[in-house]
Amino acid sequence: IRHGIDCALFSPVEDRAALRAELDLPTDGPLIGCFGRIRHQKGNDLFVKAMIAAFAKHPTAKALIMGRATQEHQAFLQQLKDDVDQAGFSDRILFRDEVPIEDLARHFQALDLYVAPQRWEGFGLTPLEAMACGAPAVATKVGAFEELIIEGSTGYLVEIDDHEAMADRVGRILDDPKTMKAMAVAARKNVEGNFRIEQEAANIIAIYNDLLAK
Repeated sequence: IRHGIDCALFSPVEDRAALRAELDLPTDGPLIGCFGRIRHQKGNDLFVKAMIAAFAKHPTAKALIMGRATQEHQAFLQQLKDDVDQAGFSDRILFRDEVPIEDLARHFQALDLYVAPQRWEGFGLTPLEAMACGAPAVATKVGAFEELIIEGSTGYLVEIDDHEAMADRVGRILDDPKTMKAMAVAARKNVEGNFRIEQEAANIIAIYNDLLAK
């Protein structure tokens, strides 16, 4: 049984620029997100490398890394910030601590594109939450990501640790706003059709009903 999400809560907004202004995020150019805990397992360093490479050819793009680094991962977070600063992208690759759960969906709604660069994952809900909000996803082949993303339609899949492929796929989407828009529509449609929380609940109930009948 696949996990599902609340497609009413995670849904596209008509005016992303206005929402970004409310959230104190850049309102110009495409915004690419990477949300979740800050640690090596989550591949935040791969995201930073991919954004540095992609942004060299896309001067209006911005990125948002959002999540909490526990004490043991503070040095890892600081290294990410140092790498961004050294590349001269501190004004374009932004860091934000995790936000209250009630504000999470709004940050997904602010994105044009989402990247899930994990090295390991159990299932992984963030690409679903992003795609439900109309943001295509570029993700590594871990967890359930290969079941969540339709290659070339709702996003792209890359091998683990391959930040160069990640940058390439992000670049492909940024290069073609028409394709990005089509992917956004397809991503939302796929989540609505296959990954709603109501479907997850119905499938669980069906199993219990079957067991009780026996």
